[in-house]
Amino acid sequence: MIRTLVSRLDPRGDRTGTAGDGARPPGGVPRTDPALPGSFPALTDPSPPPAWSRLRRLARSPSYGPKARVRLISCRPSDPAALAFEHLRGHLLRSLPGNRIARIAVIAPTPDCGSTFATANLALSLSRISAFRTLALDLNLPRPGLAKAFDIRGAGALEDMLTGAHPPEKHLFRIGETLALGLNDRPVANASALMQGDAMWDVLDGIQNTLSPDITLIDLPPLLRDDTTRLVLPMVDGVLLVADGAHTTSRQIAECERRLSDRAPLLGVVLNRAAEGP
Repeated sequence: MIRTLVSRLDPRGDRTGTAGDGARPPGGVPRTDPALPGSFPALTDPSPPPAWSRLRRLARSPSYGPKARVRLISCRPSDPAALAFEHLRGHLLRSLPGNRIARIAVIAPTPDCGSTFATANLALSLSRISAFRTLALDLNLPRPGLAKAFDIRGAGALEDMLTGAHPPEKHLFRIGETLALGLNDRPVANASALMQGDAMWDVLDGIQNTLSPDITLIDLPPLLRDDTTRLVLPMVDGVLLVADGAHTTSRQIAECERRLSDRAPLLGVVLNRAAEGP
């Protein structure tokens, strides 16, 4: 397993470069992405379970535009910046823990490094793999951002689903056939208590069992600002760390690696807003 991958991503879509490639990983049944080259392994049955098919489907596709709060680069595969997410996607799939369903946390050292940007675009990139199911959850409960990233209004309070007050099918919905979203449009006051409690993880386990996504991407609060993130990391199978090329220091990255060392495998470091090298 490659311990660290550096991908240079820019939310403006005007500057990008990556390390890694999109080669096909070993094993599994290949599934081809019609938009981007490369084939990937099937982790679950290619036929979606009934619960997945019954999820509400969003009538319109996510938008791409310069005025968007978070640029959805992966909405336009022809955008040169989408290549960075193609490589990141290939690296992630090769790094999955075994040939099984995986929960992947996407975190940053500090706020505004781009973990929501990376989560949204990686989810869209994964969704273009035929019959490969991706679930993206906004568990940055104190400061949710995925609903704004996808420009979706009226997402509702994710807290109602996480506490079991509402069934998942009332809150989750699909974009197309291969991407489901669990969004949140309001901060959660007791986020720490909720994320450390058994009730939330029982709900998430139930969602995994009924929807059977191949990958669940979880946008979490910054690791160095919210100790709750470190406490819940044993519940995930791997971590993508998103650093800000303009502001994140090497000391902060090293501290994140230290905090992750006995909690969850670090699958890669994504360098956002990085200047091009020579």
